Amino acid sequence: MRGKIVKTENRREITLKRSFLTRNYRLSLNKDLCNGCGLCAEICPREAIKVTAAEITDGRLAKKPSIDFDTDSCNLCGECAVLCPLNALKMEIDGKEVATVVKNEAFPVLLKEITVATEKCDPICNLKCQEVCPTDAIKVSTKTSENGQTVITDVQIMEDSCFYCKLCQSACPLDAIEVKKPFQGTIELNTDLCPSGCTVCADICPTDAIKVENNHVQVYPEFCIFCSACQKVCPKEAVNVNRNWIFHSDVKAAAWLTALKKLTSFETVKKELMIKSGKRRASSVRDRKRPVLLKPEQQEDERVKEFLEILNKYKK
Repeated sequence: MRGKIVKTENRREITLKRSFLTRNYRLSLNKDLCNGCGLCAEICPREAIKVTAAEITDGRLAKKPSIDFDTDSCNLCGECAVLCPLNALKMEIDGKEVATVVKNEAFPVLLKEITVATEKCDPICNLKCQEVCPTDAIKVSTKTSENGQTVITDVQIMEDSCFYCKLCQSACPLDAIEVKKPFQGTIELNTDLCPSGCTVCADICPTDAIKVENNHVQVYPEFCIFCSACQKVCPKEAVNVNRNWIFHSDVKAAAWLTALKKLTSFETVKKELMIKSGKRRASSVRDRKRPVLLKPEQQEDERVKEFLEILNKYKK
């Protein structure tokens, strides 16, 4: 039926499709990339995403958490696809990858980047970046020169698979790679609470931010992508993940502020609003030759205060 969401599922993917006369929408989940972190369920404005808990046996992850969609509730807004830290969700409109909320300017685009200075690359590195990448998102091309030496000809980054975890940046001995993460935050592990032999947090971590060394669980915050899957599967609540900032393109819609509060905290929302308010005031000063422009800015500042007051009422 036209306009109705149709869900299909196989071993590797869940797909939701909605077709109209002039437009087609498609939301897909890559089960291989998804670790069931549940961030998508946290921010879904329609509560259309459900998470099935992980299965743990003798302190090991027997089955990772999984997510599913309620087609009666989902409206294919694409918020989940925008914010998925593992690129497991993809939203397409007429075959082009873009979320509905981004297209309607209700949501920003996350700012993330990986750059490679290929002029620095040398085979003496043993292609470490390619070796350590958890998703095989880096492909290094080499060839043998006329004098018999191996040279690197190209380094390709498959951004659809990249987690922006900085493992490649850390492993590169030539400082040829720079990674900018979209999420900023902290991760802490209270080992006093860890059950003997439990490695569930390390089992589910997609980037080696938590791993077992010498029979002890170690945390490497620099590689954390703040998906918080480790925190959610820990049977003793020994892991604490906090997101305190998200780098993104400029957007003015309240839908983003609501999602930002769910993902981070009231204080982060307040900080973002104050930064935007400061930018508006600076712009007003630059345009002070036209005093009439100050009035809308003053009204904007009042709306910022009103919004903060409303958020404060629901602060937990």
